[in-house]
Amino acid sequence: MGAMLVKAISLILIIVIGYNMKRVGWVSLSDFPKFSKIVLWVTLPCALATSFNEFEISYNLLFLVAIGIGVNLIQQLAGYLVNRHTDAKTQAFGILNIGSYNIGAFAMPYISGFIGSESIIFASLFDVGNAIGAAGIGYGCALSITNENEKTSVLQFLKNMLRSPVFDTYLFLLIIRLMDLHLPNAVITFTSTVGSANTFMAMLMIGIGLELHLDQKKFKMAFKYLGMRYGFALIFTIIVAFFIPFPHQVKTVLCMLFFSPIASMIAGFTSDVKGDVETSAFMTSFSIIMGIILMPMVLMIMG
Repeated sequence: MGAMLVKAISLILIIVIGYNMKRVGWVSLSDFPKFSKIVLWVTLPCALATSFNEFEISYNLLFLVAIGIGVNLIQQLAGYLVNRHTDAKTQAFGILNIGSYNIGAFAMPYISGFIGSESIIFASLFDVGNAIGAAGIGYGCALSITNENEKTSVLQFLKNMLRSPVFDTYLFLLIIRLMDLHLPNAVITFTSTVGSANTFMAMLMIGIGLELHLDQKKFKMAFKYLGMRYGFALIFTIIVAFFIPFPHQVKTVLCMLFFSPIASMIAGFTSDVKGDVETSAFMTSFSIIMGIILMPMVLMIMG
């Protein structure tokens, strides 16, 4: 428990560093898209390549991938529907910022420390679905809605999905692992070096985008979406805990994941669709604090 708390506090401190760098003038909010591109196009794909290279796919647990996709789609649909009478950027913001889960940088070490190494398999498979849902479908939908110069169609939607470097990376890695192939050691040496910077860069990026002095309208919007997110987390937890016949350890891992923080890439995606980065970064930062509190509580309740 102590080690996991230190890990969580470390993530928050990196966000504080990024926030203070902006406060003293080393960087500005206008620099956020640059940091976002470094994370989404360089460090995160490298981190995924390194961690996924030895990942063993358990075919009898592939339902966890479907759950990862499903819970994202449900929240994305809700984010769109509550904003269906507003402008495209607000609709895209709702699609991107209610769902998604920070599995690799936060939930994975948190859960493995509490439950054990087997939980990493469950969380990793859920994360594959999470990436498809958030970085693929959600990102594709948000781009399709906000791009007024392109006609919305299935083909254009698929093209927008493939514009997500995170989704492309996951898709490529999933294909080669299904073929039981591995990346060469020389490639992994490179990706592990670059990918080791991902957690720091992602949290720093969030700190740069974070704005604590939001106006009342933005605070209201942030907590409306956060309320929806944790409302869905509670509903998903009740369904999994009481109505689905999964093994108890799988149930526990899933219920903890539902309360994990918003994925760090979401602030970058919000920037890509010209959305409200400050509110997105605030929500991500707040969800980290909530994750520190709620995930151990779920474990205690689940026994």
